[in-house]
Amino acid sequence: CISPFIGGQEPTSIDTQATAGLTNLLVPGDPNGAPLQGIPPSGLLTLEQNAYFQGPSLEQATVAACLQFQIRQQIGHYLYVIDRARREIVVLNSNRMTVIDRIVTFDPTSLGMSPNLNFLAVVNQLSDLVSFLDINPNSSTFHQIVQETIVGRRPRGVSWEPGNEDILVTNEGDNTMSILSASSLTVRRVVGSQLNQPFDLTTTPRQQCWGLSRNVYFAYILNRNGNVTIFESGPNSVNGWGYDDIIGVSTETFLNPKAIQADPLDLRSAMWIAHEGPINAQGQPGPIGTPALSKFVLISGSLGQLPLNFTSLTVPQLRDLSYGVQVSLGQNRLSGLPVDLAFDDLRVLSGLPNYQSTFSSGPPAQSNGKHLVRGACPNGPIQNTSETTYLFLAVPNPIGGTGVVDVILLDGTFGRVDTNPFQPGIQSIPAPDVQVVSSFFRQ
Repeated sequence: CISPFIGGQEPTSIDTQATAGLTNLLVPGDPNGAPLQGIPPSGLLTLEQNAYFQGPSLEQATVAACLQFQIRQQIGHYLYVIDRARREIVVLNSNRMTVIDRIVTFDPTSLGMSPNLNFLAVVNQLSDLVSFLDINPNSSTFHQIVQETIVGRRPRGVSWEPGNEDILVTNEGDNTMSILSASSLTVRRVVGSQLNQPFDLTTTPRQQCWGLSRNVYFAYILNRNGNVTIFESGPNSVNGWGYDDIIGVSTETFLNPKAIQADPLDLRSAMWIAHEGPINAQGQPGPIGTPALSKFVLISGSLGQLPLNFTSLTVPQLRDLSYGVQVSLGQNRLSGLPVDLAFDDLRVLSGLPNYQSTFSSGPPAQSNGKHLVRGACPNGPIQNTSETTYLFLAVPNPIGGTGVVDVILLDGTFGRVDTNPFQPGIQSIPAPDVQVVSSFFRQ
């Protein structure tokens, strides 16, 4: 019933506890235990049981007697890794970490995955090029470069908009952003106002039944000078309601910014920024060189879709949108300067169909799509896809250390989690020379 043998314990079974005396280990409980008292973990961190995760049955005399089951520990997924020195995208088995394939590109620098999990956008910084790799195992061109698109000078950041409308690429060398259509994978627009060496960005979904319900998506572009430039999507045609252009820049300055990621919990259009100098209540940064992590949020604005009139059509503007820093953590919470961030995906609704708007390219993924929201607009409730609990920070140079991952609790207290109770003080996860942290829903 468990062929092929994988040499590991099965956490669940199709057989029930009542008939077979088995204990389902994938249930809510104490995920940490009490190591100092010798008490092991007794369950998952999740608050509810997933009754649909059922593994193989007990051993039987014949194969025919084995009950059908849904899932068990599998061989592994595809993991895509940049090997810039060899100019390759390396494909690994995510469990065994063995090399499956190597795909040659010009100068792979950063990656962005399609919300439908069918393409990988590979930004090649020194060749001003975005290569599109087919990652659909059912495709005849699986693991082949299917298109290459020229963008601006020295492209760096990439974000595949979660509604599968656009792929946005920041070009640090000429202070522009290239917007590629997700349907054609070609550049449909280039914007450049109020950009200053843009190197990273994040996008939040088109707000149709959530946030301000303006029926546009926003992109937040991180510049080397510490400003965040705000892009608003279209349509900007006759009877349109979005500029499809840059509409403003943050009043706050995030000193020496490192990375930006959308907040999966906050549907108002919120993001976390790793930088230096925590922002105070007056919006002023603290001393340079001090670690900081700030939540930048769309605080307020008029509700509903706003038609463009003749005046506003020619002058892109915020139209009463108000942004601010909701929280800014400093060295009293962080072990050192963070350079990257990611969130956990322990509690997700990714089994539901991917969200789709009228502007999306192609049908949405029926499960495991990378959209940040789930639901049916306007006839049903909209929910954030990931009910994340922890935020992870890559800290390569902590005080007195060689590299750690800080774990921040996203419960409103924003305290740092002690990951090792056997040592005094608040410990982080040891990770020498750590530079990148990632999770499934990373853009």
